[in-house]
Amino acid sequence: MHCNPFASFAVALVALGSTFPGSMARPDEGMWLFDTLPLQQLKEKFGFTPTPEWLDHVRLGSVRFDTGGSGSFVSPNGLVMTNHHVALETLQKISTPEKDWVKDGFSSRLYGSEVPGTDLTLRQLIEIKDVTAEIKAAKAADKGEDGNEWRQKAEEMCAALSNEEKHIKADLVTLYDGNRYCIYVYHIYDDVRVVFAPEKQVAFFGGDYDNFTYPRYDLDCAFFRVYEDDKPVDSSKWYFPWNPEGAKTDELIFVSGHPGSTERALTYAEMDFHRQVHAPAIVRQLHRICDMLKKQMDKSPQKAFELRDQYFGMANSLKAYEGHLAGLRDAERMQAIKARDEELIGKSGKPEVKAAFEFIAAEMAKLTEKYQGDKVNLQRMMPEAERVMTRVCADAKSTINQARFDVYGTAVYPDATFTLRLAYGTVKGYEAGTTLVAPKTTMWGLYERNKAMDNTPPFDLPQRWIDARAKLNLDTPYNFVCTADIIGGNSGSPILNRNAEIVGLVFDGNIESLPGNYWFDERVNRCVGVHSAGMLEAIKVVYEEVDLVKELTGK
Repeated sequence: MHCNPFASFAVALVALGSTFPGSMARPDEGMWLFDTLPLQQLKEKFGFTPTPEWLDHVRLGSVRFDTGGSGSFVSPNGLVMTNHHVALETLQKISTPEKDWVKDGFSSRLYGSEVPGTDLTLRQLIEIKDVTAEIKAAKAADKGEDGNEWRQKAEEMCAALSNEEKHIKADLVTLYDGNRYCIYVYHIYDDVRVVFAPEKQVAFFGGDYDNFTYPRYDLDCAFFRVYEDDKPVDSSKWYFPWNPEGAKTDELIFVSGHPGSTERALTYAEMDFHRQVHAPAIVRQLHRICDMLKKQMDKSPQKAFELRDQYFGMANSLKAYEGHLAGLRDAERMQAIKARDEELIGKSGKPEVKAAFEFIAAEMAKLTEKYQGDKVNLQRMMPEAERVMTRVCADAKSTINQARFDVYGTAVYPDATFTLRLAYGTVKGYEAGTTLVAPKTTMWGLYERNKAMDNTPPFDLPQRWIDARAKLNLDTPYNFVCTADIIGGNSGSPILNRNAEIVGLVFDGNIESLPGNYWFDERVNRCVGVHSAGMLEAIKVVYEEVDLVKELTGK
């Protein structure tokens, strides 16, 4: 899962067939701020209303990996869970050709013997302070030529809430295109040590062939421990208990994580430019980079070792952008975007809003005419496209986003900003073409896929998995899908039940969800997770991590 090259824009409502954000017909869409969660819909649809205490618990139990992912506290002793692919950069840094923790997996069974992660910091959101009134007043009073004097006021406000000695840092977060400003106050943890990670082959079983697909059979998990003053932090007040039975079909679930960026507020004309020029150019460039890296890796085992993480990232991005492009070529979805824009023009009732859409459409037409074609120079196109979209069209976009906020307010969610959000949904399969896809896979399926592929890469299993087969309960759920709205950056997010217990771990989206950068389609968009029962069975039986199991379950 990946983030996008352009900065994200503000708020959007994109739901096929839906016209009003408060409608009960709306699907389980949204990367919600904790204080704008659609509580009425949750109550009416699921009979559940999160209390302020529940929301505080979920917020404090969630962490952000500044390397680009999410995680959560899962024991009273500072144990943090995330994905193997979020931990991959750290595992690569502590590995050597002689001791390859990525290939062989990692285990540390005693406190104090964990290996510190290099350049690894986690953030825990401890306070959200709404400073909209103060920032707007500062902007109104700003007399500077460049209009940036207000930023000094914002820096002073953040500095007043920060404390380097206590590892407290405050950041200003802009939401709804400047219609709302908040200061997010974080506790920064910079002593984070590796506890357990399986072999990459098991975490990424099926390799790039299965990436962004479903059914899946991945143990994409890893565990760290957070230390302060050379002692594990006391996380007893905010950790998420482990539910050993895990997620069940049709169960209400929540995902608390840090979606990186989305572009759901782009106009139809901007998305059409992405469809015709932007996305195809990036796909071609990523193909070239992947081919170049593969040739380098084929030259020697040393090169293969050095470049494998970079190659994985590029291949991941390539598949993601190919999914973006496939979505943009969906005429039905694009028509829904056009209808959404027309609805906003009508609801706003302001001629300047209509003029803003027309201005952006004209600018996109110029870019398309200039750069359309298979041989477009990406290095020239990208800077100009970004300049046009973020500067030339800035006033027009501001007019549109202001109109959207005036019409819908916080009844819709802002675009993702790699800050903490809460999504919800249910465990649910989906229709793919003419077949029905089950909501879960089992360990039986893992071994059957391995056997059908004759144990050949990337469908091979480590010897310890071959040896453990007879001891495993192969009916155990392994991976599953749910309707929670996620994007790159959500990797490693906990999947929680209504009791704020761990029932799974986000690690991917299905191939149909890749256009989620632009919109959410509940019919086929699925978040793919590792099942808590499957993780527990593997950690206990295959890896015999007795102490880790006891810490997770209390038994």
